[in-house]
Amino acid sequence: MNISVCAIVVTYNRLDTLKTALAHILAQAMAPTEIVIVDNNSSDGTREYLKTLEGHNKIHCIYMDSNTGSAGAIAKAMKYGLANNSFDYFWVLDDDTFYAPNALKDLVENIEETPFVMLGLHGANFRMGTKVFVESKERLQEVDYAMIDGALIKADVVRRLGTLCEEFFMMCDDHEYSIRIRKNGFRIGVLKNGADDRQLLGGGGQFTKATLWRGYYSARNHTFIIRKHFSFMEFIGYVFHQVKLLIAAAILAPDRFKRVKFRLMGIWHGIRGIGGRTLDPGTLEFASRKL
Repeated sequence: MNISVCAIVVTYNRLDTLKTALAHILAQAMAPTEIVIVDNNSSDGTREYLKTLEGHNKIHCIYMDSNTGSAGAIAKAMKYGLANNSFDYFWVLDDDTFYAPNALKDLVENIEETPFVMLGLHGANFRMGTKVFVESKERLQEVDYAMIDGALIKADVVRRLGTLCEEFFMMCDDHEYSIRIRKNGFRIGVLKNGADDRQLLGGGGQFTKATLWRGYYSARNHTFIIRKHFSFMEFIGYVFHQVKLLIAAAILAPDRFKRVKFRLMGIWHGIRGIGGRTLDPGTLEFASRKL
């Protein structure tokens, strides 16, 4: 099968996990044509390690001057791939997920035989503006939304629709892209083959530091989605979801005042159209510029 795939890996301060993830990518039964690793200005030795890989195993590295989040880094890699102008697909990977040897081969074989332009390993449908993740045992099915981690996307569609929105920084960028794909008449699928072992290093638990900044970006970026792709059902679902989360935080969270404040600020910044990296996930401090 003469298919050209650009694998995109975004990493930030996860050197040990990145090494394991990369080993799984290099062990694919169907090898990517090129592996583009985007380092989001790591400070744990990742850049030094990546420099030893340059030029080997079809690896190309991009070094960001600041942390642009997953959205900014994926967009950067997609632009690189489009400039190359020779790839059929982009395979977007997470640095804390280990992919089975059959992962890419399965995705390519299935997307080639279907009308889908984006095929993910996890997906959902929208019900009253809310994502309901697919629980069906059906192996291959059409969905409204595909999670970007592990997804295969046709390069021609990216060329036509553009890359992920860099202004999102983190959270909801795949939600917006799925809406954009479907609004342009294309179809999305999910392949439930269990080919990904997700470590979920991005944070767990209900009221953690990670869910503080994630709550802010989720609220802000979902507001962006409402502004970009308004629909009444999406708006109603969004309002219901935000109210539910605000009430839960106000009643149950030990840091209720900060948590409610961050989510409300996310909504306000979304209304005002303030994008990019406004809240530092590490320090939980907002950018010094006026927000």
